[in-house]
Amino acid sequence: MAKRMKENKEVTKKVQEAKNDYVDQKDRTVSTEAVEAVNMVVEVIEHLQSKNKEEALKTIEQVLGKLEVLIARDPDLQLVPVNVQEQIVDFPGTVDDIIEIKKVVKALIDEGELQKARDIMLNLASELDIFITALPIGTYPVAIKAIIPLIEQEKYDEAIALLAEVLETLVLEKIVIPLPVLRATMAIERASELTKGKEDANKEELKELLAYAKEQLLLAQALGYGKVEEDYKPLLEEIEKIEKILGSDESTKDIFETLKEKLKGFMATFNKVKEPTQMPQAQ
Repeated sequence: MAKRMKENKEVTKKVQEAKNDYVDQKDRTVSTEAVEAVNMVVEVIEHLQSKNKEEALKTIEQVLGKLEVLIARDPDLQLVPVNVQEQIVDFPGTVDDIIEIKKVVKALIDEGELQKARDIMLNLASELDIFITALPIGTYPVAIKAIIPLIEQEKYDEAIALLAEVLETLVLEKIVIPLPVLRATMAIERASELTKGKEDANKEELKELLAYAKEQLLLAQALGYGKVEEDYKPLLEEIEKIEKILGSDESTKDIFETLKEKLKGFMATFNKVKEPTQMPQAQ
């Protein structure tokens, strides 16, 4: 397997800070009231298993109280985060490796070896995945209230079954941050710092940063993060312009600003919940 370019130390630091920031942003959206409400639903189940009707009803009242606070705070709120987790998958190879792997995957699919192809495809990713478990605030209180009559009638098994279903209504959302795009963005941010208002920055250092950013963007493109014409073509064209400047006697002053802004805009398209891929159906 071929080696990628070595990452600049300052870029590595920026990438790590950016990854932490993405996760921290989502962590800050977690609602204490919502977390407590979900934990209390588990407590209600425990009370029902002990046939402790009074404690079960009392805890349900507390759950509904916390949910009412959330609704009063934002009546239009649909989903309230209760947990955030992260996972990193980072394909170590190059664009050439991806091309070869795609050939193998296609051959396996043609041979009907779907599971083998799937196992290989799972490794074709380079991303920070942020998983957000969220409480559906619109339906949760209604479902909780529907259990009260069952508890009043001491139908504990039915109440437990319904509460288990309520817990299953928690929604799992996923945000995918492509690491090659993030690395390219941070490399160009570093290049911007070195050329901001400076006529004669070190062109060799700038060439290395630009080459690294280009390599990462080509890798991201090969892995399928975004669209070739809409997303990558303008970025690669801008890189080509900068390459010409760095190969000439022209000033380096602010030459990375346009590319930096374009990359920031591209990155912003990923910092949102990923829509589930719809499975095709036979006509």
